[in-house]
Amino acid sequence: MDKSDSPKCNVLAIGRAKRYSPNSVDKDAAVLESVCRILQSEGMTVSTVNEDELQADGGGYGIFVSMGRSEETLRLLGMREREGCTVVNSTRGVSLCCCRKQLNERLREAGVPLPPEEGSKGYWLKRACGVAESSADVRFAPTRKAMEETRRQMAADGIGEVVVQAHVEGDLIKFYGVAGQNFFRTYYPGDDGQWKFGDEQRNGKPSHYAFDIRRLHNTAEKAAGMIGVGVYGGDAIVTADGNFVIIDFNDWPSFSRCRDEAAAAIAGYVKMKTAKLMSLRTNEESIKGYIFDYGGTLDTGGMHWGKALWHAYERCGVPVTEQMFRDAYVHAERTLGKNRIIMPDFTFHRTLDTKLRIEMEYIAERQESFNIEQWHAKVLDDIYSRTCGFTAESVKLLKQLRRDNPGAGMVLVSNFYGNVETVLQEMGFGGLFDKVIESAVVGIRKPDPRIFALGVEALGLKAGECVVIGDSYDKDIIPAKSIGCRTVWIKGEGWTDDEPDGSCADKIISKN
Repeated sequence: MDKSDSPKCNVLAIGRAKRYSPNSVDKDAAVLESVCRILQSEGMTVSTVNEDELQADGGGYGIFVSMGRSEETLRLLGMREREGCTVVNSTRGVSLCCCRKQLNERLREAGVPLPPEEGSKGYWLKRACGVAESSADVRFAPTRKAMEETRRQMAADGIGEVVVQAHVEGDLIKFYGVAGQNFFRTYYPGDDGQWKFGDEQRNGKPSHYAFDIRRLHNTAEKAAGMIGVGVYGGDAIVTADGNFVIIDFNDWPSFSRCRDEAAAAIAGYVKMKTAKLMSLRTNEESIKGYIFDYGGTLDTGGMHWGKALWHAYERCGVPVTEQMFRDAYVHAERTLGKNRIIMPDFTFHRTLDTKLRIEMEYIAERQESFNIEQWHAKVLDDIYSRTCGFTAESVKLLKQLRRDNPGAGMVLVSNFYGNVETVLQEMGFGGLFDKVIESAVVGIRKPDPRIFALGVEALGLKAGECVVIGDSYDKDIIPAKSIGCRTVWIKGEGWTDDEPDGSCADKIISKN
């Protein structure tokens, strides 16, 4: 969506309290100011406030761009999220980043490489709950005996619970990223001398060991998606053999080494998070109802489900070619289509579990030594956590549309396995649709335009008064247009490289 199409949006930018910016107050303020300038230049109306001055009423803002970390800030922004407002970063993600113990548990469950708890080169003790506000919150002990004494000292200082990790020798790298913006940068503090508390110096001058930056990027993006923060940073140790471990992961760092680039990427991320809502809003009185697709539209951000699963295989390092995966994916879809395997009470997690097992059984029959149990849970956790992130954003979108268009109807039309009602409840969509029309229930599948006609009928409107929103040009846009509906094509990464001309879409929202 270009600038001329963008309606004015009320944005509240929330600065971080000084206590959460040790040695970085000016740097944190500078990157937020840069983001605000860019958003203003793009036509958004932006106000700023420090998190200590945040008011409970929300002030009529629809978008909150926040560096805040206090419990009160997260509570107030959580209220805005539940109302359907856009909050960057999500309160769920920031809360996790502010509790190192829970954060590490989630990262470990997702297969993100972390330092071991035992080692021979010393130990790091870090405050388990709350962010590091001073050097006293992170301490080094050279031996196990010293570690126990340090633990006692921290308890005496009021830090009752700590996370202990063994020191890992290697190159210390700081990384910065913004999800979905192709922005990922790495730096060596040992080269540029930029430290927060000076702890980074323990790893000494970097040797610049060779490592796979794409794998680090993928790992960081996986962590960000699972946690729920799109603006992130952290620290990693690269060992002499090229492997790495993540020793820290943060919500919204200062980006002091790459502020201008980062600000542009963050502004792009904010616009990406709001673009779908802004593009779906319409002042045309003739539009009185919305018909949404589900799979690929509300649950993957516009990406074909085959591609979404393939990228999960890639992120988890599953040893399979893309062609083998594609064959397995098609096999699983046909198997589920021909056999009543998915029951009406299956949650989405259980549906994914079943689908992945069918895929991997297909691969195991054709690829020697492929171990299903080694990969199944990893891919399942990866793709499910990402889906939860996308659907949470879609729930906000629908709630906001409901508020902005109180008289408009909203219907779901989906090719699904007979359990979409269960999935909608699981993912937070319960009560948002006036009617749910599912292929397995009505006996009509897209691209048959009759299924969209059922959606129009359920709304009690004429086709020209309805707008259909979907990710599949062939299965959503063309058939909906053929019966006279208006159409919005969520154009994301497709199953093939074929590029439809888009002439049947009244509006295109590009997600690539």
